Amino acid sequence: MKISQNQKGQTIIESLVGLGLIAIVGFAFTGGMVALRNTTKSAVNLSATERQINDIAENIKSGVENYQVNYNYDQMGSMKNANEALQVESLPMAWDNDKVLPREQCPNCAGSYGYIIQPLEIYRGLYQVTLRMTHKDWISKGEPFRDYTFVVSTK
Repeated sequence: MKISQNQKGQTIIESLVGLGLIAIVGFAFTGGMVALRNTTKSAVNLSATERQINDIAENIKSGVENYQVNYNYDQMGSMKNANEALQVESLPMAWDNDKVLPREQCPNCAGSYGYIIQPLEIYRGLYQVTLRMTHKDWISKGEPFRDYTFVVSTK
């Protein structure tokens, strides 16, 4: 019996190894795509947050004299007033990517915000703004809100 030297084809073991390699590459690709999607979502959220903070700061800077100002100069009272005035449940504005509306007009928006403005007693014409923002993604990470404090001046 003569065995041919020119046999073509694959064994079942070679086929299973090839299929296993294809499956590993497929799972790695799928996992990478999920990670990329999550990273993109968090980057968009961070960008929207930063854009929102900048928009609020610019609006206040352009006309701080048009806003109601809290004249309590006591620093401890200042923090107490901020915590009382900026309770998460009663923040007046809602925001999401490319949206800013009063809270009652956007019940499905992902976040809300509010702020208080206080003059800096020792620096005439400077105001301290305390901005409190929430977002549903932050709450799921155990962070109910974020406070941002910045100083604006009158023109």
